[in-house]
Amino acid sequence: MNKLLNKKIGLIAGVILAGVFTTWLAMSRSSADMKEVPFIAVQKGNIQIDVLQGGEIRALQNYEVKCEIELATKILSLIPEGYQITTEDVKNGKTLIELDSADIKDKITTHEIEFQNTVSAFIDADEQRAIQTSDNQSSARDAEQAMRFALMDFSRYMGSIAAEGAMKARVLPHSLEALEQYVGKLNIPIPSTSNLTLGNKNVASKAPTTAVETTEANEPLKALEQPITVVENDAEISRIDFLSFLSNDKLGDGEAQQKLRQLNDDLLLHKSELSLAKQNYEASERLADKDFITKTTLENDRLNLEKSTLAVKTAETQLDLFKKYEFQKSAEQSLSIYEEALKKLQRTLRANRSRMAQVESKYQTAKRRYEMELERKESLERQLKNCIIKAVEPGLVAYGSRSGNSSSYRTETVEEGAPVRFRQTLLTIPNMSRMGAGVSIHESQVKKVRIGQPCRITVDAEPGKTLEGTVAELAVLPDSASSRYTPNLKVYPAVVHIDGAYEWLKPGMNAKIEIIVNQLDDILYVPVQSIEVENDHHFTYVHTGSRMERREVKTGSFNNDFIEIKSGLALGEKVALALPKKQNMESNPSAVHSAADNKPNSNKDKSKPKDGDEKGLAIK
Repeated sequence: MNKLLNKKIGLIAGVILAGVFTTWLAMSRSSADMKEVPFIAVQKGNIQIDVLQGGEIRALQNYEVKCEIELATKILSLIPEGYQITTEDVKNGKTLIELDSADIKDKITTHEIEFQNTVSAFIDADEQRAIQTSDNQSSARDAEQAMRFALMDFSRYMGSIAAEGAMKARVLPHSLEALEQYVGKLNIPIPSTSNLTLGNKNVASKAPTTAVETTEANEPLKALEQPITVVENDAEISRIDFLSFLSNDKLGDGEAQQKLRQLNDDLLLHKSELSLAKQNYEASERLADKDFITKTTLENDRLNLEKSTLAVKTAETQLDLFKKYEFQKSAEQSLSIYEEALKKLQRTLRANRSRMAQVESKYQTAKRRYEMELERKESLERQLKNCIIKAVEPGLVAYGSRSGNSSSYRTETVEEGAPVRFRQTLLTIPNMSRMGAGVSIHESQVKKVRIGQPCRITVDAEPGKTLEGTVAELAVLPDSASSRYTPNLKVYPAVVHIDGAYEWLKPGMNAKIEIIVNQLDDILYVPVQSIEVENDHHFTYVHTGSRMERREVKTGSFNNDFIEIKSGLALGEKVALALPKKQNMESNPSAVHSAADNKPNSNKDKSKPKDGDEKGLAIK
């Protein structure tokens, strides 16, 4: 019995000793693990929130020397990169680049033949235009003259008053003044030849211009669009009763009135002669009855009476024919000649317009071809001149473009013998008085950056110096060049202006740009490496004596070193500066406990993380 009791007591003592040893060993391991993790106290103060990006120094203003040769060419000679162009070099016209001009010279020689043919065709078209202008003037002048003469002839025949009435009845110009107004409506301005320069020769029209044929030189076809008033058709006009002019005595002092007066006078004269002959014959009959005169004398008087009677009848017939036929025919004929002269003027002006339109079209075509060839000739001569590029501005010579993406100019080699393309930037002369830095902002940071924010710039060439600057430009769209090669990378180009001028600062230097986006005052903060993120929740490990407490905290803004703590920590509490290793936590779970362990009536079994639990200690 005693032996059994002693065995039980020994077994219990062994278990107790084993438990004490195990507890001592666990506490030793926990202390050793906590000694391996550095801690830092929660601090309170001011921190700056910034965006740190790498960039490149560049000049804000550059004078770029571009290739102005449209044909494929290459570099024959090139000034060394880094050469300092002086004011004396600019004054003496120092050659910076010489391009191959052989192809351009051949092009100029070939084009000269075509250009001379174009000049000849243009001069011929211009002269034909002047000739046609002169012909139009002559034909229009003849038609106008014939029309005026027809008007005067009709007025002369009918008399001015009667002619005016007849022409008003026909709705025709009834006077020289009205005719001039009518002609003014019909006249079409014919384009005058503009003065043009063919090389060293002035080409101008020799044809004079009148009120009928004048217009602006550069508006040749505008006037040709004006319509011409057409005289009304004869079928639409009632015929004029010219006999009414005789019956109402409306004839003026014209040829018709003169003819009518002459016929009337002749009739009166013959009637007088008839009356006299009749009296003589009657007297002779009485004398013959008394045998005072011979029968021969009586017969003569009878013959005179018959002649006078016939003369009266003839005069009456002539007067009647004149009134019924000749007068009306002559009046109608004279008026028709006038109307035909009006229509002929219309036809003449239409024909002039048609011929002038054809000549003008050929002239404009030749002129346009000449201008194109002249522009081509001047372009080739300008390109030949641009094969020799001389210094026009002092400064430091750099190859390629320095204003855009740094990778854009490195793909095009600038060296002797290298081919160059049209508008390629060959040299860049930066203005060293105003310097800046180009930087690409990642899309995750671009929403923080604003124009006008202050910056600190450190240059790799001068690591001990910090420059001040300001964000001056920020793109609204990502850089297409970077996204072309890495589609998942979206960066936004920005330009920072550096304050002041520094002689040691050179374009192309690598730099780090720190953009200060915010200033946080009087806040709690810890190092960013003290925080781990799990499922969008932030945790830290707090020193609580002999153990570490994994505690959830609420964070705010952060920079590359520190992060703002809004809640979950107090000033002076110590947090792990480095997150504990996951394998140590799994091998000794008693070293770390969650904040839930301190809550009363908590179920410790539930607080222990299970395998795969989202609340497990996933150390990031």
